[in-house]
Amino acid sequence: MAVQSDSLDFTFLDAINRVLRTATIIRGDDDNITSFSDTQHSANLNLAKIAIQDELTSITADEMLDLEFTSGTLTTSNGVRVYDMPSDFIRFAWDAFFYKSSSNRIITEYPGGQRRLRKEIYNYKSQNGEPNWWYWEPSSKKKVAFYQVPNGNYTYTYDYQRSVYVTIATDEMPFHNQEEADAFCHMAERRFKYLFERAENMQLSLDRDMIYRDSKSRLYGLLRPVNPRRTYGRAYL
Repeated sequence: MAVQSDSLDFTFLDAINRVLRTATIIRGDDDNITSFSDTQHSANLNLAKIAIQDELTSITADEMLDLEFTSGTLTTSNGVRVYDMPSDFIRFAWDAFFYKSSSNRIITEYPGGQRRLRKEIYNYKSQNGEPNWWYWEPSSKKKVAFYQVPNGNYTYTYDYQRSVYVTIATDEMPFHNQEEADAFCHMAERRFKYLFERAENMQLSLDRDMIYRDSKSRLYGLLRPVNPRRTYGRAYL
């Protein structure tokens, strides 16, 4: 479920080819892989896919990608307590609340969630009215519920972190420019190396790999929306 970016045409397949070339699996005049069905280097192709997906998951967990963030809209129905979140929903962005623009008010999560609500208000599932709180509803999908149970149509907006996971060859990587994409691919190549040489190197920590750490530092520096500090320590006049 990749996010499409207007600023960079760099696909999942492009990233795999760069990882495999950096790892010298593809060398010199060897042709690039053109599809996921290519039999040449098929085992290494699958390892590169895993390495890239793992690195994307790691960066997503750190909330570093601007293209992760978007907004959604939820409209309640009379008597309906539980609602599905979008299929690409990972978690709320920053502060978790629903905003109702018509009354300029927000609804925050019930303190302690459904477990506490159940103890404090026994009939919380049958009290109808305009919602004052939301809480997570246990489910195989990510669902939210409202207390009070909505007694009409109320429209809320919310900000959330969406999935930037890539699965097919043409999925675009979620980066603004080639510099970010290259730094990311260098990180993914190091993870590929540890997967490729599993027998002995998997006993080592990837976070101790100096090339990996340098590539991650450069990528995070590029992703930051502000310039990095150029001084160290305190300045005394």
